[in-house]
Amino acid sequence: MAKIIFKSESSETIVEATNGETLLEVANNNNIKLFGGCCGAGVCGTCQVFIDNNFINKLNEKTPEELDLLDVLPNGNHNSRLACQVIISDELDGMVVVIP
Repeated sequence: MAKIIFKSESSETIVEATNGETLLEVANNNNIKLFGGCCGAGVCGTCQVFIDNNFINKLNEKTPEELDLLDVLPNGNHNSRLACQVIISDELDGMVVVIP
């Protein structure tokens, strides 16, 4: 399990996340407003989040499809990920996730 800190313009919420869940599932299971228009298929980009730089290298690899989608999102940057593609592990304990 890992504690994940979700931040938005108006709030900060710390939740417990189970290994193997996606970041989108963690948000949805904890009533955090993070929309996933394609229900986790990784094809729409609506669940884009920004990951704390200290955790970027601890995340599972981006798939070619995720890389392609992140390239076309208007506010994407080096720490952008699709929440539906980030898999929770113990290494992510304390990770800060910013919801744009």
